[in-house]
Amino acid sequence: IGKTRTALEIVKRARSSGWTGAWLASGLPADAVQQWKAWLRELAASSRVLLVVDYAETRQEALLQLLDSAYQVQGERRKDGSSMRVHVLCLARDGAWWDQLKNQRVCTTLMKTWLAGTGNWGHAPLPAWASADRPSAFQDALEDFAKAQNAKLPVPRPTPDLSDRTYERPLFIHLAALATLAGEAEHVSEEALVRSQLKREFSHWKRWFGSEEPLPTEDWSDALVWLSLVNGAVVDGLRKAVQAMGIAIPRFAEVTAGFYPGESKGAVASLQPDLLGEALIAEQLGKERGKRVLFLALQDSQQVSNVLAVLSRMKCMHTSDFRALAADAPQWQRTAMEAFAEAWPIHGQVMLDTGRLLGRQTLPWLLASWCLLKDEQQEFAAESFVLRTESTSVVELMVDVARASYRAAKAANAESDVAASTHNLATFLSQQGDSASRVKALAYAREAVSIRRKLAAEQ
Repeated sequence: IGKTRTALEIVKRARSSGWTGAWLASGLPADAVQQWKAWLRELAASSRVLLVVDYAETRQEALLQLLDSAYQVQGERRKDGSSMRVHVLCLARDGAWWDQLKNQRVCTTLMKTWLAGTGNWGHAPLPAWASADRPSAFQDALEDFAKAQNAKLPVPRPTPDLSDRTYERPLFIHLAALATLAGEAEHVSEEALVRSQLKREFSHWKRWFGSEEPLPTEDWSDALVWLSLVNGAVVDGLRKAVQAMGIAIPRFAEVTAGFYPGESKGAVASLQPDLLGEALIAEQLGKERGKRVLFLALQDSQQVSNVLAVLSRMKCMHTSDFRALAADAPQWQRTAMEAFAEAWPIHGQVMLDTGRLLGRQTLPWLLASWCLLKDEQQEFAAESFVLRTESTSVVELMVDVARASYRAAKAANAESDVAASTHNLATFLSQQGDSASRVKALAYAREAVSIRRKLAAEQ
């Protein structure tokens, strides 16, 4: 059971105890904050609300706005003598993003005060799962899956070596139980267990489509990878993407929409890839059609943000300075870097803003792909960028982009642009914090002041 399924069970139990449970939708309307406040105000006095925010690390601005609004409504309740409890359960792969919340553009003074106070308990890793608990968890899973599938339990019951590090995560206990029930040989590696489950997923899809219709494994896989990367689509958009990939699966878009219905008519729901989805993404992007799939996923600005959000949750093998991939990085990561490099001149501003919002998990993807561009390509792209000084979580990238902007302004001999770019470069170098960068920052700051004084005197 993963974090999302666990949260669903928590909400179910909370509701049975009188709580009002809510789940933040994947796609939010423009007036989402206003709707949230209005909904809270309509609830009865002494209400208890549990809101779940899945993939919270990718939704930091929305989270801050919802928290701030909840505080405002609670203040209104206190004034009229009533009360309300609002608990927010954030689901994420790790807690590093939590420390960056205070740097977000929409973080109000109230939220900054709360984050800096004793009310912020911070975050801690889950306790280790004791080896002694694993055998009973495996047997329970085996019996539950057999009952759900109306299948016979194997006799005798083979049990993998559950002391192996593979089984430190409960998910792999469950995958091992499914593999055992399917009569497969013992699986001892994470990769083998994931591949085994992907085969079962494909068989399930074949049954869903109907045996009379072809469903080539590679075509199905690439279409699902595209859908996972862009975080959902309308049926027509999925149909066009599938056609552009050269995939001819009859009714694929329509059947997928029925399998994953979106919140609006004619839409396919957002697919937030879990461990299995990420394994499929890595496998398919490393193949011949991988770059084509990514190219189609990076067609518009919203999709660029979604692709970055997905890939930033996957491990990137990079050099210590984030400026390149490690020599032993797999092919799928090289394919992704090349695709992002091609996207910089078109969607560069969106990529910068997404990096600012999502934080350091995007840094390897953004900086290494930026460094693949030639100097003149960087300078051309940087001319149109708006560099936001609150982008501290990706400051290494901002320094590099600011340098390109500085070179472009110098080449154009536009003194006002040189002054602005010099000021930006000084700001980001200062934010890096080390003494060498601060010395450089001071020199650029002096240059910016000198240019502005000259321009002021000329006017």
